[in-house]
Amino acid sequence: MQSDACTAMYGAAHFTEAELTRLRGETRAWGRYAHFAHGSASLPPDAVYAAWHAWLDTERAAGAHRAAEQHAAALRSVRASVARLVGAQAHQIAFFDSASRAWSTAVSAALSGERPVHVVTTHDEYGANALYLLAAAQRGRLAFSVMSARPAEASFLERLDDQLDRIADAAHLPVVSLPVVPTSWGVATPLAGVAQRVHARGGLLLLDASHAVGQLPVDMRALDCDMLVFPARKWLRGPKGLGVLCLSERALARLDAPDAVDVAGAQWLTGTCVLPHADARRFEGSEFHPGLRLALGAACDSALSAGPARIADQNTRVRESTASTLEARLGWQPLEAGHARATALMTYALPEAVGDAEGFVRRLGEAGVNVSLVGTQHARWALEAAGAGGPLLRLTPHYLTDDEEIERLVLALEALVPTGSG
Repeated sequence: MQSDACTAMYGAAHFTEAELTRLRGETRAWGRYAHFAHGSASLPPDAVYAAWHAWLDTERAAGAHRAAEQHAAALRSVRASVARLVGAQAHQIAFFDSASRAWSTAVSAALSGERPVHVVTTHDEYGANALYLLAAAQRGRLAFSVMSARPAEASFLERLDDQLDRIADAAHLPVVSLPVVPTSWGVATPLAGVAQRVHARGGLLLLDASHAVGQLPVDMRALDCDMLVFPARKWLRGPKGLGVLCLSERALARLDAPDAVDVAGAQWLTGTCVLPHADARRFEGSEFHPGLRLALGAACDSALSAGPARIADQNTRVRESTASTLEARLGWQPLEAGHARATALMTYALPEAVGDAEGFVRRLGEAGVNVSLVGTQHARWALEAAGAGGPLLRLTPHYLTDDEEIERLVLALEALVPTGSG
């Protein structure tokens, strides 16, 4: 089990068994399967569905417009809940249908400025973000360079300095895009000192916190980042179909409106005059599902009530218990083994004997165990840079995961993996 290092790191008191039992009881889907896919789509608590259903009930009874009037105050409060969770302010929060859409909107806003943009990213960039960069570069809209964030002889900051120094000229706006925790490598990116270097060169720092918010404490002010994105459906335990973009005051002052300006994002003052909102609303569209937004607010409030630091502490315990059990019973070690910044996202190279990886995951699902794969569509740069011969098995337990779920996972793997192929 875990040492006191995590408590020292997060300053968090452990959850009691009574608290965990209550939290599991408030999660209707918990226990139906052994769920090790929280990093793909977690299991929402009852409070999330209650907020969602409150909207649906009102809409059913009074219609969408009257329901919006009745829930107006609650809808406004969602921005404040999100802001409290990530150390921001309500006017810095914008909502989208996904984190990828939030990420691409942030970059497109940078492209709308007067300076040409050069994006510095890593092999760990998420697939949708990488595809955006490739498409934009092919159209001549931006330049980008890719570096490694994995441990190497030169420090991460030294490699970042080198990349920033290589940008063609000072006319370019540097945008450094980094995952807080990559989708295919559960070791948190070393972010200390990054913002200082980016800002010293007049650049902007964009962080993808998709695998951090809800798993770890995330504070925009402490990170000193300019743009932060994350979805509701992963570790935050919110609904599918919502993403968040948080913008610093620096970003709000420097970024123009995105390519697509919606009636929700700007005022039409005269026949020829458009004035985008000064706050983050200028990046949003007018069409959204109020029930999903209310559910996101409930997910943030639930995470705040449980305590992000306590969640991170328990996640460390669960990760260590899961990893040690798999090693003892199957001889498996996660690719993140031994790393001080390892998180509850664990990846494993599958033995050749399991055969087709997608079929293997389906068979685990039929055995009542939910896991996920990371393949080239979502992490081609990372897998190729790491020399991975195929997709990786990704296990993402969460703070509610208990010993019975871990046992169900191990029994399923023992039944499906040929003996001696660990």
